[in-house]
Amino acid sequence: MNRPLLGVEGPHADATLVTGGAPAAAAEVAVVLVHGRGGTPEGFVRLADEFYRPGATFLAPGAVRSNWFPANHDAPVAANEPALTSAVDCVAAACRVAGEVGVDPEETVFVGVSQGGSVVSEFLRRHPRRYGGAFVVSAALPGADLAGCDVVGAVDDAGKRAKPLAGTPVALDSSAGDPYVPIERVRTTADAFERGGAAVDLRIDEGDGHGLADATMARIADRIASLVDSDAEPTAE
Repeated sequence: MNRPLLGVEGPHADATLVTGGAPAAAAEVAVVLVHGRGGTPEGFVRLADEFYRPGATFLAPGAVRSNWFPANHDAPVAANEPALTSAVDCVAAACRVAGEVGVDPEETVFVGVSQGGSVVSEFLRRHPRRYGGAFVVSAALPGADLAGCDVVGAVDDAGKRAKPLAGTPVALDSSAGDPYVPIERVRTTADAFERGGAAVDLRIDEGDGHGLADATMARIADRIASLVDSDAEPTAE
């Protein structure tokens, strides 16, 4: 099913949202799927059947002309604006759709692959809070200088800076010989999320793979299942 994405400006203002998985009335967990360059939301929803669990609804925004931003992910952020901000707004709009069907951010999981993983990373950086989880696959934060890409929280009365990701499980999966994403950028991204308070799980596989591996899809399925199961647990009296 396709529906318009509301509240998005810029190059992706006409983007649509492809839905799948559990119907809205049965949704317990939302999974926001962000495809890579050249991909489609329809294709990602079909692939997501591999990690579907009952109660999980899929929300897949689609980039205009299958391209979230024009330059490489390691170009200066300004080179990818206003497309990058517009792409992040698409992810935020998908979150609002999840809320409309009764799924809170704490039960929302993000899966971004390649260019889509950079968009998910930037969304977490710009909109930090506790989420159900995020999987950044074969990707890193965008920008030429990642030293300025920290997830910054507010300063409390004692002068301490908050860690706004608040324990959000963030998995970064990549390959040592990835031809598109240098492994040091992935490590730097992991460090930035850790400083922002995420529970980071960094996995670097051997080889030169780029994209979703079977092991990663199994971990996504496990995370979805854990959220569904936690919703099903009875409240203690």
